[in-house]
Amino acid sequence: MKDKILGILKESKSYVSGQELADRLGVSRTAVWKAVTALKKEGYGIASVSRLGYKLEDTGDILNERELSFSDKFCFEDELSSTNEYAKRFAAEGKEEFFFVTCNRQTAGRGRLGRTWISPYGVNIYLSMIFYPDTDIPDIPQMTPVIGLAAAKTISDITGLEAKIKWPNDILINDKKISGILTEMQAEAERILFVVAGIGINVNQTEFDKEIAKKASSMRNETGRVFKRSEVIKLLVQNMETYYKKFIEGGFSPLRAEYKRLCINLDRDVRAFYRGGEIRGTAVDISEKGELVIKTENGLVSISGGEATVRNAGNEYI
Repeated sequence: MKDKILGILKESKSYVSGQELADRLGVSRTAVWKAVTALKKEGYGIASVSRLGYKLEDTGDILNERELSFSDKFCFEDELSSTNEYAKRFAAEGKEEFFFVTCNRQTAGRGRLGRTWISPYGVNIYLSMIFYPDTDIPDIPQMTPVIGLAAAKTISDITGLEAKIKWPNDILINDKKISGILTEMQAEAERILFVVAGIGINVNQTEFDKEIAKKASSMRNETGRVFKRSEVIKLLVQNMETYYKKFIEGGFSPLRAEYKRLCINLDRDVRAFYRGGEIRGTAVDISEKGELVIKTENGLVSISGGEATVRNAGNEYI
């Protein structure tokens, strides 16, 4: 009943009386009052005025199954250990492609290279999506920049600010990290079983630990606005599907120009950590395979994984 009442209030621009709600739903006014009270406790801003009834004034930044009803291919839990781990379980069970997992908080969130992804409750996005790519195993690393494009477009469209990409997996605004991507593959012999792409986006977080405060930010901190995570997720899911389909149809090459335009590594000093070694030089290109091409003292080097930091305007590596 709560969902039906919320739906009616969302459609109405004025107050809806308790009696009208009761009549439309075939319940008592007391039942309506109890349902509205429960919705208020969940965080919905519903005004109650005697003789006028109820009016939805603000849905706030609430993330729950109800707010994700734009899709029927998702799993939402208030708290999970890791969305990637749960998505991999669903993929192993054969869940359909583009099925995604999200939550309000992760207790064991993971970033690349075994790092911990700090996941405070109710302010950010933690989401993982399942893919079954019909491509070769060596092409899978290209999916990280592809998903990066989807995340960058989503953040840019929602905030109105241009989100940039730091190869291979970070999304930045004003040289501060807003989002990170973790792509994991399960294969058997030469056959890809599935790929799970996890994205963390700092949406409404306002405070960060001292160790990362200079390098990390959020959509809210950069714009001064509060965002509804469910709306960001809706656009993110659409963009992930769109860019992935482009990748499957034509590979990374058709997306290369867009990626190069957004990549902050290019024409800047970089320090890359790849296969146990360190490479220093100037990033000069992104290859058709999504590799970072670095000009070093010994010539050009192309890397397809690892990590690359870039020198910012303050002469610091980020």
